[in-house]
Amino acid sequence: MGWQGPSCGECVRYPGCLHGTCSQPWQCNCQEGWGGLFCDQDLNYCTNHKPCANGATCTNTGQGSYTCTCRPGFGGTNCELETNECDSNPCKNGGSCNDLENDYSCTCPQGFYGKNCEIIAMTCADGPCFNGGTCVEAMTGGYTCRCPPSYTGSNCEKKLDRCSNRPCLNGGECLDLGQSVLCRCQAGFTGANCQVNIDDCASTPCQNAGTCQDGVNDYTCSCTLGYTGKNCSVRSDACGVHPCQNGGTCFTHFTGPVCQCPKGFMGPSCEFTLQPSFKPALRQTSQPSSATLTVSCLLAILVLVLVAGIIFLRRRRRRLQGRKQLSDSAVYNDLDSVNNMGGSERDSFLSPNGLFKISNGTARLSLSLCPDGRSGYRPSPVESSPARGERPDFMWRDEAGLGSGAGLR
Repeated sequence: MGWQGPSCGECVRYPGCLHGTCSQPWQCNCQEGWGGLFCDQDLNYCTNHKPCANGATCTNTGQGSYTCTCRPGFGGTNCELETNECDSNPCKNGGSCNDLENDYSCTCPQGFYGKNCEIIAMTCADGPCFNGGTCVEAMTGGYTCRCPPSYTGSNCEKKLDRCSNRPCLNGGECLDLGQSVLCRCQAGFTGANCQVNIDDCASTPCQNAGTCQDGVNDYTCSCTLGYTGKNCSVRSDACGVHPCQNGGTCFTHFTGPVCQCPKGFMGPSCEFTLQPSFKPALRQTSQPSSATLTVSCLLAILVLVLVAGIIFLRRRRRRLQGRKQLSDSAVYNDLDSVNNMGGSERDSFLSPNGLFKISNGTARLSLSLCPDGRSGYRPSPVESSPARGERPDFMWRDEAGLGSGAGLR
């Protein structure tokens, strides 16, 4: 664990270590110029960024800070401000001062020359032209100096500084060749004026889908999960930093570490505790309440009672109708038997039983069907005059309004 390579002789650096090495597993020994826990703090800021301008000297002060020591004639944090050398008025005899980089020059009037126009010259006999300049007498008096290349001034006392306008950029060194200049570029830059930053990502140094970010003579790789190192070439152990809390189990996945939390914990790192008070609420939402069960049971019982009552009433009604039909059939049979009897036989049968009472040719049928002697049917025969030799027919009607009967024969 913590070793890699064909023979497991290479140690695995601490996850996230950028500019460091290891002699034992999980170390991050920073390279020169880098510091911090992951060796990601640039301690050699001067070399990597070159913040000081105008030839100033840069000194690293640690933790990504620096100090610029400016050359004469410059100031500011990065020596980017040029001081004016003409503030002291060095030019004499009416000469005009020209501020240069860490220097000045005097443009002298006719008849004067020297660094500060302090020398008076009236004719060519005084030898006023310097640096190989040719003196020519003027028709109106005085003289004129014809200067060689790379020199200027009324007395050819000034060397043309083609580097005075600082044509070389990004800290490039300017070399005056007389008729032209040459820029000697700092590392990481190219071009006639050192204006082009060399793309250090052109060679695709970042491996395993890492993203390269170009710097100054350097590059930085943003590695994907599971890889680290300068070029994202080192496979990192995502679980090596123990990201899972509260006893969670870590598994290495290509997207990063995955934590399997124990019971009672949750979250990407098992950092959240589940509250037991949430469980009753979950059961209440998933199971019906006791009140709901009670109401449902009562409704079911009520429906069963109603159905049973309806069935009972229907059966009772059918039984009553059957009994009535049997009773009516018995009465009809008795009356039919009476009609079939002879006159004297019928009178002797009806009178003792109280079924009929004949008076003045009118017969009244009294039926006592109830146990208490109440008449259920009280038909009243209709008077008729039977033909001679025929027995009278008894027609009855229901005086109680229970129905009507046909002639009894």
